[in-house]
Amino acid sequence: MNTPAPTTPPNPPTSAAEPPTVCPPEEPTPMKKMAILVSLSLATAAAVIALFLTRHYGAEPLISLGSAGVTFIGTYNLAQNILEKLGYL
Repeated sequence: MNTPAPTTPPNPPTSAAEPPTVCPPEEPTPMKKMAILVSLSLATAAAVIALFLTRHYGAEPLISLGSAGVTFIGTYNLAQNILEKLGYL
């Protein structure tokens, strides 16, 4: 059996152009930091209320945690959308 000799790939073309520069991200303003903090605190409060209500009405612990988690995510996203529409984010 005759195997062909391995061939070396051609050298890639070298470009004289410089790589694109990447700008660093902006530092968040205090207003943005406060808006995110408000969103987190509202979502946490809503999740705790959902947890207490579902446990009060007799739901199993895992169902209560799931309800609190979904409430946290929904409330956080709602608050973020409202604050973004108002121009805080």
